[in-house]
Amino acid sequence: MNYSVAPISGIDLNGVTTTNTNSAGTAIPTFGPLGTQVFGSDGKRYVFAKAGAAISASTTVVDINTTTFVAAASGGAYTSPTVAVASGEYAWFSKASV
Repeated sequence: MNYSVAPISGIDLNGVTTTNTNSAGTAIPTFGPLGTQVFGSDGKRYVFAKAGAAISASTTVVDINTTTFVAAASGGAYTSPTVAVASGEYAWFSKASV
């Protein structure tokens, strides 16, 4: 199980980030902003992004848009977290090659 080596609390590199619903009914992640980068105990770089579509656990290689930080399961340099990520959920995606 990987963990963040950055001096920031509240980072879970192994799961989906929880959200809270605001008064407009929009799900707001409990961590942010999108595009935040940290290093994990496994030596990989992780980027906080939003899934643009459903993404399978662990084995899916994803592309992250560098403007919107939306992850798409269409190939790329990042790997999905150890759990499945539904469309619209927020998670940490690891750099596939260090």
